[in-house]
Amino acid sequence: GIPGIKVLMPALSPTMEEGNIVKWFKKEGDTVNAGDALCEIETDKAVVTMESNDDGILAKILVNEGSKNIRLGSLIALLVEEGQDWKQVEIPADGGDPSSPAPPAHVLTSTPAGTSVSAPPKLEHQPGKLQVRLSPAARNILETHGLDPSNITPSGPRGIFTKEDALKLLQEKQKGKSSELKPVVSPALPQPTAVPSALQATAVTSAYPRPAVPPVSTPGQRATLGTFTEIPASNIRRVIAKRLTESKSTIPHAYAAADCDIDAILKLRKELAKDDIKVSVNDFIIKATAVTL
Repeated sequence: GIPGIKVLMPALSPTMEEGNIVKWFKKEGDTVNAGDALCEIETDKAVVTMESNDDGILAKILVNEGSKNIRLGSLIALLVEEGQDWKQVEIPADGGDPSSPAPPAHVLTSTPAGTSVSAPPKLEHQPGKLQVRLSPAARNILETHGLDPSNITPSGPRGIFTKEDALKLLQEKQKGKSSELKPVVSPALPQPTAVPSALQATAVTSAYPRPAVPPVSTPGQRATLGTFTEIPASNIRRVIAKRLTESKSTIPHAYAAADCDIDAILKLRKELAKDDIKVSVNDFIIKATAVTL
């Protein structure tokens, strides 16, 4: 076969780790010049057009349209030089699969016997030696329940001990207490004397009359679940959700509430709506804040 020119999944944004192939502009056998649009790739921020860096012929598309979560550096297509038979291109054994990333520098390889390799020192939280940075919510939980933050590694950015870390530490403490509790054996109760079933039914019916209500569910049968349609989120939506969750869980929030009389604003909005002028209440709040400042 003819060795091909590899086309790899590029990094089209600083935070991109994987992408989706939205559309191919070229098909197999088409001539490609440097700068031509090859395909559209959906990153974690936008849909970007990928351009060719080489001249040649598109010999093989290894990742089809609609493929999702393609890792960076994965082989997505092969080119051959002009004049070569593109149908005879040699497809690598790992064609279409993500290429193995280079091992990080700190990974230790096998060493001959007798050779000692010093491992990097492991940082541990020791009481009284390391100053733990606490978020306000985490500090409140630790002080309320008397917890030691040095018993768990902080998971927040820049080593901040977050609210989630404090709750996790509290759960571990509660689990430890529950495991120490011994089961209490209740004294044996005297067995009731046997009563004829006919008398039991009469007594129960007369003392606790029950209305004839049909059962909510049938024993042995699962309740019918509501139908729904699952719509997969795009990469952009997933990144937005991830960032909002990180902001809510790692950054302290403060809230302020106040009562306001906005009858005049609502009346003005109705008058403006008659002239097809759409103004929200938030617009008035922003304007008032700007004038005040």
